Amino acid sequence: MAQFTPEAQNLLDALDAELAGSSERVGTSLSWTAAERKHLEMIASTVDRRVHLQRRYENTDPTDAKNLVRLSTELRLLDTTVSRLLRSVETDLPAPVSQRSAKARRAALARWARDRDATG
Repeated sequence: MAQFTPEAQNLLDALDAELAGSSERVGTSLSWTAAERKHLEMIASTVDRRVHLQRRYENTDPTDAKNLVRLSTELRLLDTTVSRLLRSVETDLPAPVSQRSAKARRAALARWARDRDATG
């Protein structure tokens, strides 16, 4: 994995800790898939950009309203992006399917198979 800012690395470590906690709760070893690892890298890279822009914002001349507004806008967009990306990260196993849902799924699949056989 790439080298990230301490802020991004702290976030990745926290997500790894959540996954480890979930592993302990379910009594099995959980790990990130390749796609999830790439997704986490994207999140960390976005956090890195936000950190770098935040530093530039803090070092911008307070009378330079034009650059302050540009940086502020970009920071808000990055905050939104990080929030959206984090919502798609799951550290818990999905809840097991209830018996009722499983029966309904089997019934629907049986109907679709019957309809397919009738038209085929």
